[in-house]
Amino acid sequence: MEALKALGYEVSPIEGGFYAEKRRGGVVYQVFYSEKGDLRLRRKRLLKEEARPLALAGVEGEWAARYEVEENFFAVADPQDLPHLVLAFERLDAQGPSP
Repeated sequence: MEALKALGYEVSPIEGGFYAEKRRGGVVYQVFYSEKGDLRLRRKRLLKEEARPLALAGVEGEWAARYEVEENFFAVADPQDLPHLVLAFERLDAQGPSP
């Protein structure tokens, strides 16, 4: 999928289709596409990380948490529609924060 490579995605073949990924800031964009036309667009964003010392049952240690949001779009699409769909999915970021 040369069009996705031109958009900055790394594309890899997988059984029955391909997988593409692009990282921008704290956001990971992923594209899963099957030979049958099944499409999944996924966006994962890191909201925050926190850590602090914690004593648990008398043992000193470190507590850590990572809060992420995952958003998905599923459809059946023709390969020539992928660049437009991927760009539209990326533009959802510009409309403000997601839940």
